[in-house]
Amino acid sequence: INIMSPEPGDQYKPLEGEEEMSEIGKSDEQCDSDNLTVEDVVNKTIGAANSKTALFKFIALFIAGMLAKMAGPMLAYAPIFTGFLNYKDWECISDRCDELMGNYTNEPETFFSRVTICENSLKPNQDFKWTIERTSFAMEWGLICSDEDKGSNLKSFFFIGAFAGLIVGTALFDKIGRKTTCLIGIAITSISSLAAFFVNNYNVMLALRVVHGIGGFIAVTGVDLLSIEFTPTKLRNLSQILSSSCWDLGSVVIVGISYGLKDWHHIYLVIGCIMATTAIAVFIYPESPRFQLIKGKEKEARATFKRISGIFNTTEISDNTELAYKDYDKNYLGQIKDFIKHPIMLKNTVILMVCWMMISCVSYGLLFSWGKIGAGIYTSILLGTVGSFITKGSGMLYFIIHHFGRKNAVVINFAGAATVFFLAIPCYGVHLTGTWRLDHVICLFASPFMSGVWGSVALLTKELSPTSHRGMIYCMGSASARIGAFVGPYLTLLYNHIDPRIVLAIFGGIAAFPAFLAFFNSDSTGKPIPSTPEDLLQLHSETGHKKLQNDDDD
Repeated sequence: INIMSPEPGDQYKPLEGEEEMSEIGKSDEQCDSDNLTVEDVVNKTIGAANSKTALFKFIALFIAGMLAKMAGPMLAYAPIFTGFLNYKDWECISDRCDELMGNYTNEPETFFSRVTICENSLKPNQDFKWTIERTSFAMEWGLICSDEDKGSNLKSFFFIGAFAGLIVGTALFDKIGRKTTCLIGIAITSISSLAAFFVNNYNVMLALRVVHGIGGFIAVTGVDLLSIEFTPTKLRNLSQILSSSCWDLGSVVIVGISYGLKDWHHIYLVIGCIMATTAIAVFIYPESPRFQLIKGKEKEARATFKRISGIFNTTEISDNTELAYKDYDKNYLGQIKDFIKHPIMLKNTVILMVCWMMISCVSYGLLFSWGKIGAGIYTSILLGTVGSFITKGSGMLYFIIHHFGRKNAVVINFAGAATVFFLAIPCYGVHLTGTWRLDHVICLFASPFMSGVWGSVALLTKELSPTSHRGMIYCMGSASARIGAFVGPYLTLLYNHIDPRIVLAIFGGIAAFPAFLAFFNSDSTGKPIPSTPEDLLQLHSETGHKKLQNDDDD
């Protein structure tokens, strides 16, 4: 696939105040005399469409900044490894425990199990001790049997913090800027992760998990917003794949760290150090010129564009070039009122929020289920991550988005994930080896589709959100995902109470609903990023959407 080839619907009617111009056949002198939109200037100053050197430079700088996205999976998945439970590796240290073991002389392997510990109320360090070399806070703090829910709290409270951080982000990103807010998030993430190294108390860790979520998702969202606003039109599909791959890289890193370090405290120490280093690349990034222009800071935006031209060795836009943009500097309440004034923006946002919530619920529900439905968590999570990489590296996700469009990519990938879960139901209980079942193997194939949903939903959200509201809308979508991520780990507890096939059917249903709902969304394929809600209305009235703006709007 040629990553610079036109996408479906690339020909679009320019926005009001935007002049049509050909990218080929115009000299730099001609371009400088034009009335250029922000989209034009971004394409021109980066120059990746006409230079392989500029393209490779863009990809390298993009990835360097996006490494901060590793915070999400590293901190979200950390309790899987730092708080795991192994009910097989222990030995008796009390007479009562020895007496119980005497009843299992013919089948000693069945004695060392969760059932024995929980049904007989055996106490760690009183009746038995763990013999596994690897440590975890669940085993250290006795979060076993009826207290396993406390372990789930340490997984889910991270997403409470993430939700809170994203609500704060709805105001900060559109007020003080993408870069500044992102750096605040990285600082919170680094400090709180390093603090976890010293924790030996459940309640303190619970509070820290909330702080992890606040900082981690402010950082993740910040680099997402900052990067997309620097990305040329025809590279946005590719850039989203690179962005999602950095998240997957974080999944691989946390698996590697956790496998190599036996003390759970050290895992958080390494995460904190890694996050501190990612701040370097973000600090070097300039503030988004789209954000600067929407705030009326044309002088700062021109300086940013000149800096970009210097990095990519492209011709600077002259001081005589007029920039076509609209000022928008409403307060937080004014932004919210715009959703009422522009129902098409409200409709798109609500549908996207549902999609974010459902994919997150399924993803994290499956992620925390591997210990319940299959073999080792290290192998399962690693294979799931490999599936995500295959989705991107093979060109599968790029192909789907490129040829079917953003909206249809969401539908296709949701439908694919639902199909996998439904196929796993009749295969439950079929053993392939001593530890691997057929339904477990089939569920692994959901990973590429779920990865495809994450990528296509994120890209569609960024492109349908006006620059004036992008911080708010993207945070609202991601905050909805945190609700799903909070619920997901608790779905794994259903495996202890109901038939696992019912749980798989629940996962399938959760994935199928947004596949249907996404049909009613707008499609951003082949269109410029809107700057204001008025731009969004004009862009998507061209695709058959009726103008829903109220007649009395200004």
